[in-house]
Amino acid sequence: MTTDPTDVFDEISEYDSKALFKPKVVSLVVSNSDERGPNLMTASWWMLAGYNPFRYLLAVSHKTLTYELIEESGEFVLAAPSMEMVDALTLSGMVSGRDIDKIEHLDLETVPGQSIDVPLLADATGNIECSVMDSFEFMNCTYYFGEVENAYVTKGGMDGRLLSPDADVLAYMGSDWGEEETKTKYRYYADITPESIKRFSGDEVVDSLPPELREEYSE
Repeated sequence: MTTDPTDVFDEISEYDSKALFKPKVVSLVVSNSDERGPNLMTASWWMLAGYNPFRYLLAVSHKTLTYELIEESGEFVLAAPSMEMVDALTLSGMVSGRDIDKIEHLDLETVPGQSIDVPLLADATGNIECSVMDSFEFMNCTYYFGEVENAYVTKGGMDGRLLSPDADVLAYMGSDWGEEETKTKYRYYADITPESIKRFSGDEVVDSLPPELREEYSE
């Protein structure tokens, strides 16, 4: 048996390790201020963080305007972008809201929030209204636990409890420089179609368990 991982795997950098868990839906975070108005930020540092109450964890750098606005209001929206919002995904991860009104510049339509004073993105696949229930700081970021107040999906966007391929969500694969164009950075995304989704019940692997465990997990 080999004792060297590189006999089995190609070693990659810590930066490239994030490619192992993509595609994923990168969020567009909407925040708001009475003085400044709404702001937009691209965020991949978020995750489901609990069920009771249902909550998400969002990491926000202290360098961003989004951090200032969430600290001020205690509210934010996680918006799942549609494929037509790839420009918003790109620009919102590059340009600060201190320098330009990104929602106005991108001509994005918004809808007022129901439970929080933060607008939703009308062209997004879905929006989640969150209120900050707790937070902690670590290495120049604040990690916000956002309790879900309301959640919305585009009309006809759910297939049972699954997101329908017709919802046209932007499944982000990551970015890379062009091979011959050193100044051009390309964003890659997966086109999720009904044909690309496979169904798996897991019955066979459960049946492989020892009898006492199989009975417990077959119920």
